Amino acid sequence: MSEAAAATIGIRVSDVSGQKKYRAHGVPRDSTVRELVQGLLTKMGLARNDHEGRPLEYRARLAREARHLNGAERVADALEQDDEVVLHPNVDAGGS
Repeated sequence: MSEAAAATIGIRVSDVSGQKKYRAHGVPRDSTVRELVQGLLTKMGLARNDHEGRPLEYRARLAREARHLNGAERVADALEQDDEVVLHPNVDAGGS
């Protein structure tokens, strides 16, 4: 494996509905999960604001471990090649 290939991984990504799917190649292992999610929102065409215009914050759920990833985690520490990640907006219940 080349040094450049070792510095990146490929993952499968979907939105919470399963309607939008994306195969992300060349994800830098030294990036954070937050940086990964922000980049994927644009590539997948996911809404940045809710129906009232408020900004949405997305979280990533790692299917292999059935857990939400912390935005500050490094990709190299949290993800493996061909992992499946589900993006979903963080919803605050009872917000005004």
